[in-house]
Amino acid sequence: MKNNIFIEKYIYSGYGFSKYNNEIYFVENACPGDFVEIEEQYEKKNIHFSKISMIIEPSKHRRKPMCDYFTVCGGCQWLNCDYEEQLNQKTNIVQEQLKRLSSIEVEVDKTIRSNSQYDYRAKMEFAFSTNEEGEIVLGLNQRNSNNIIDIENCPISPKPFDKIKNVVRKLVKEYDVPIYDPKTKKGMLKHLVLRKSFSSNNVMAIFITHTEFFPRLKDIKAQLVKIFNGINVIHVMNSSDKVTLRGPYKSLTGEGVLKEEFDGFNFQIPPTSFFQNNYYVTGKMLKYILEYYKKEKTSNTSLLDLYCGVGLFGNYFAPLFKQVIGIDYTKLSIKAAKANSNINNIKNTTFIAADAKEKILEFAEKGKKFDYVIVDPPRAGLENKLVGILSKMVEKSIIYISCNPSTLARDLKQFQDENFKIKSVQPFDMFPNTYHVETVVILERIEI
Repeated sequence: MKNNIFIEKYIYSGYGFSKYNNEIYFVENACPGDFVEIEEQYEKKNIHFSKISMIIEPSKHRRKPMCDYFTVCGGCQWLNCDYEEQLNQKTNIVQEQLKRLSSIEVEVDKTIRSNSQYDYRAKMEFAFSTNEEGEIVLGLNQRNSNNIIDIENCPISPKPFDKIKNVVRKLVKEYDVPIYDPKTKKGMLKHLVLRKSFSSNNVMAIFITHTEFFPRLKDIKAQLVKIFNGINVIHVMNSSDKVTLRGPYKSLTGEGVLKEEFDGFNFQIPPTSFFQNNYYVTGKMLKYILEYYKKEKTSNTSLLDLYCGVGLFGNYFAPLFKQVIGIDYTKLSIKAAKANSNINNIKNTTFIAADAKEKILEFAEKGKKFDYVIVDPPRAGLENKLVGILSKMVEKSIIYISCNPSTLARDLKQFQDENFKIKSVQPFDMFPNTYHVETVVILERIEI
């Protein structure tokens, strides 16, 4: 069935939203302000998921996407919308999610922009597969599918990534490397993950295999080193299909770590450790939080850095505090966090490898308190019990860094119920041309 509808806005899944005759439509590849003819694809929970069959009147925000794969690739959703409108839509999405999901009515500051809309990603995960003709492909997931699209270039990844990826594809074909099939669990090569340090301009090529055995890797490495000066080549063995970048690894060339620098602080990042994916926006986020702490009297206070990763926040803010404790479940990241303290000659940090909830429960049983807390949880957010325990443990304020406004809304409501007030909500555009948004919320304890 076809309808002519007006696209009112974006929603937090990347779709264009329209309400027509009391029916809700989610439209792929739409732009706010478009007047379009749409064709319904399917209905789910009274929502009509649709595609554009004809643009009757294009939005003033619509632009030509700088990507040949935009309509089929699942990597970007908003490449056809101008950047200023993307920023406006992200601000509105955070505001609406807070209000719709948790009845939180608070002013959301305008989304802070990325230095660049393109070439910004510090990490890209490309998948190997074979097409119907049996040819090796290397690229990204097709939209709403597990099929892999063979991609020559990607506008949001650094330009060296395209060159490396295309050379690797050629070499893998030439050496006839067996490609892993997740359905049959047979084969070898699964992914090529590319990572870049923007401050030192180093690039890391990480080959992920299902088995430890990778007989032609030395040949591939030799060719890459000839073509790409200074490249780090890593082999990760990962038998799991649930998470891409996990498992034991070997460094074949280079130092085996990426190096980033923020305002004189140096950080080493192991190949499989998490790190923020937009270097310049991460710097802006650090400065934003720094301005808040500088206004507080923190010199004799404590900071808990929960889900600390390689210790970016804990080490960066350590000079402002008497004591910093960081917690993360990944032993490799904790080892890196400790090393990053040593590299920066920081003496007041303690990093602990432990499950966040279990360690916080242990702290609570001992009656331990913290003046300030930074939490940067996974997309699933914080567990209900963890919110309650943290609320009783924190004396002054919590800074919540979220990559998912839906779980953020849920957790903020719980913090409000535990006598915390929202001081500020600041979105950052960590991922231009996509619906994803990073949000920093400052919560302060209400004195009773």
